[in-house]
This record gives sequence, structure tokens and C-alpha cells, in this order.
Amino acid sequence: MNKFGFRVVLAFLTLAGAVSAYAQSCQLRDEIPDQVRSAVENSARQIFEQASRGDVSTIRANTIAALQSNFNGISAAIGDNKAAFAGAHAQLRSSFLLDTGSSPSPDGRFYCGVFEATGMSPGSAAFDLPGLPVGKYSIVIEDFIGNRGPYSLTAIFQDQNGWKLAGFYVRPQAALGHDGIWFLEHARDYKAKGQSHNAWFYYSTSWDLLAPVTFMDTKLLSKIIQESNNVQPKDVPAGGKPVTYSANGKTYNITEMSVFRLANTFDLNIRYSVPSTSDFNATQADARQLATAYVAQYPELKETFNNVYAHAVDASGGDVTGLVTLKPAAK
Repeated sequence: MNKFGFRVVLAFLTLAGAVSAYAQSCQLRDEIPDQVRSAVENSARQIFEQASRGDVSTIRANTIAALQSNFNGISAAIGDNKAAFAGAHAQLRSSFLLDTGSSPSPDGRFYCGVFEATGMSPGSAAFDLPGLPVGKYSIVIEDFIGNRGPYSLTAIFQDQNGWKLAGFYVRPQAALGHDGIWFLEHARDYKAKGQSHNAWFYYSTSWDLLAPVTFMDTKLLSKIIQESNNVQPKDVPAGGKPVTYSANGKTYNITEMSVFRLANTFDLNIRYSVPSTSDFNATQADARQLATAYVAQYPELKETFNNVYAHAVDASGGDVTGLVTLKPAAK
């Protein structure tokens, strides 16, 4: 799952004091000096073109040293999204220039643009990058539409006598043919109808599709968090804290619930802990019973999800899945 369930609304009313204590800064695209803006955006365009060609070696040669020795994540992101890049052309969305100064704040929070007493203004953004080494960085966000629909590519660069790649993130902007705004509107509809589970998972999906990276906040993303705060079901884990759920005469320790999206299905994953998965048949039956009981208690899920997967997971990593199908896959 994305970090939606683990985030809290930023305390914007304390911004003035928080920002003044540290020398770090962030500039919006219009504030970045022309020469620097041109350099970082050209670097981003080159990265997109190289990723589109699957030119992993050239990208690796132009990354910071820490990434060159740990490049598997970027290499996998390029390979996994080969079909998404096919036939696509990038369009610049925004760029930011971050400077940690000599004493970056411990929380690594960068505020970009104008912040008002009530929160973020349109066009402003915030980034949470704790532990970022001292230096200057740029973040460039591009949108592209290829064979798999709309995606975003966010590239982070560090100034090391030239802009070197320091981060690479590819994220889809649609699910089952719908964008994040569609899911947000339907989340509000479910909230109005009192369907808190459907509302929560649709808010989560909306946030996930609209956020180019999980460590960024905007006015819209913050609004989604605020709207969803009072609809989170008590039996859905958040903040890494498991919840107990009683059904079938027993109590389950649910550790995570998340939306799992494929090209034509919208599924719910339920993970819960068990002492052992050594008896496969019994564990699978138990997992299926949990999924069945959850759907029976919340029949609203039949309206939104194709399948519910319950994963029984033990301490050694054993994972046995029970499946309940709710409706056919989309065509």
C-alpha cells in the first residue's frame, strides 16, 4: 500500500518558526535561475528518453555514487515499466530546487512556495526527505502517456559538479481507466452514503494516483488526507499498528489492508499473522473464511472490488492465500 494510511496532516500553522530555524530552502520553477532550471530540466528529459529506450547503462553512469553501487531498484523500475514507456512522450509538470544549507532540519522537510495560515496555497508543495546529505538537489516531475495509459516520472538530481541522478520514481496515474480525481469524487459519494470502507480505500487510491511520489504534499493531497481522516474504519490497520478482528469464533490479528490493482481488476489484500503456515490446506481454508466473513460484514465491498485476498503470514515469511471473488474482471 502507499503511505496514505501512515501520513498525518502537516502542521502548517507552525511553518514560520519551523522554517526559520534552519538554512534549507526550496524554490519553485519560476524562482529557479534560468541557467539552473534549463540544466536540470534537460537532464530530466535525457533520463526519460534513456529510460524509454531501456538504456540502463547510460543512466547508471550518470547517477551519484551511492546509486551506482545500489542500482537494482532503478533498473527494475525501468524494466517493469517498459510497456508504459513505449511510444510515450514526456511533458514537464513542475521542477523544484532544494538546498539543504549547512544545517538541514532533522525531519528533512522542505517547503516550496507560499504557505498561508490555513495551509498550502495553490502551486505550493512540501517534501519530506529526512537524512538527505548536505547539498543542492532538484526534483523534476514529468507526465507521459504510452501504451499503458498516463504515468508520471519523478527524477531527483544532486549537484555534484553537474546534475547527477539521485532518485527515480515511475507511478501510474490511472486505475481501471479512471484517474485520481474520479476516485476522489467517488470516495466522497461513498462517504456521503456512510460506506466508510469503500470511501477509505477510494480516498487511498485517489491519493496514490495523484501523488507523483509518496514524500510530497500539495494542497490537493493534503485535502484528500483531511477529508479521509474521519472515515478510516477501526478494523483497517494504519501507522503500522495491527488491529484485531473477530469472526468465525476466533480473533484475527490483521497487520495490513491494501488495494491491489492490475490492468483489469481492483482487489483488496488483507494480511494477518498466524503462528504457522505449515498445514497449507487448513491455513488456506482459514484465510478464505476470514475473507468471506469480512465481505459478509461489509457487503459494500462487492460494489468496488473484484477479489478479496486474505494472506495468512507466519514469522518465517510463509504466506498462504485465501481468495474470494466478488465480481468478474473488467473488460
